[in-house]
Amino acid sequence: MTAAPPRPTRGRRLRRVLTGRWARALLTVAVVVAVFAGVLPRIADYSAAWDLVRAMTGAEVVAVAGIALVNLFSYAPLWMAAMPGLTLGRAVMSDQASTAVSNTVPAGFAFGVGTNAAMYHSFGFSAAEITRAVALTGVWNNLVKLGMPAFALGGVALLGDVDSGLGIAAAVGSAVLVAVVGLLLLAVTHERATRLLAGAAERLAGWAAPLVRRSAPTGWPERAERFRAGSEDLVRARWPHLTAAAVASHTALFLVLLTCLRAVGGGAELSWVELLAVFSITRLVTLVPVTPGALGVAELSYVAGLTAAGVGATAAAGTVLLFRFLTWFLPIPVGAVAFVLWRRGVGVPR
Repeated sequence: MTAAPPRPTRGRRLRRVLTGRWARALLTVAVVVAVFAGVLPRIADYSAAWDLVRAMTGAEVVAVAGIALVNLFSYAPLWMAAMPGLTLGRAVMSDQASTAVSNTVPAGFAFGVGTNAAMYHSFGFSAAEITRAVALTGVWNNLVKLGMPAFALGGVALLGDVDSGLGIAAAVGSAVLVAVVGLLLLAVTHERATRLLAGAAERLAGWAAPLVRRSAPTGWPERAERFRAGSEDLVRARWPHLTAAAVASHTALFLVLLTCLRAVGGGAELSWVELLAVFSITRLVTLVPVTPGALGVAELSYVAGLTAAGVGATAAAGTVLLFRFLTWFLPIPVGAVAFVLWRRGVGVPR
């Protein structure tokens, strides 16, 4: 007679509830309501912010729309650099569809990566090529995210007086960047370093696994070495393309924020370097997506940063709401169209 499986304990059931998809959905709703209905209305009047947006001239509307359109396509070249043979059309289609998923679904980043994998597989790429591309685009994207605050805060320090907090932030950002770049180079070029780093990561993940109801991982050093061996030639040949594409993507996004700020009429005295510091710090704050597309978290961070830098509260709110409409909401319908086109066979080899 087969024994019945043990029933989950109360603690396990509680962890399951707290880490399940309903909990993530409730967290998203709670954050969005708290920010948009609680915090931001205390900082600025939505109607006054909307009046500033409506007051934009025709030339300003064209400029904002143009740079927003460029931004929509700006991440695709990074995929092309990481995946030889990928065309621009397919890269754009996959990137837009995955972004739409990431911006709307709790824990959307994982589902976005899954969308990328499914689409690239249908385009004829192997699982190894897709895995390598996902890893390389993630590494280069995060390297730029880590590097931009150090660059921006260093620029602020050079342009004028900077308080000790900003100086410390710049120093820490630079140190983290150097450490990450060094680890990346070691992992890509040295087998022993790859195995040591992967082994350390495996032990850390094994320690944390019980906390999230997962079994301890195994085999990371071997898989990391296979990845290193398969990626070394590509990285050596294409690291300039990867770097340029990652920097260009972040630059396009920053230019959307800068154009929105100038068009709405706020921050006339705010230099682009100071705005870059606000932008870069927010990108770090949202490095771990608590909500889909960092909804609520990003808006609050941007508004707080802009007002701290001297932009009026109404202008800051108008700038951020317009910026997030163009960079968070707009990719959703565009990505939905891309997903439907893919499902209808567009871009899929016959």
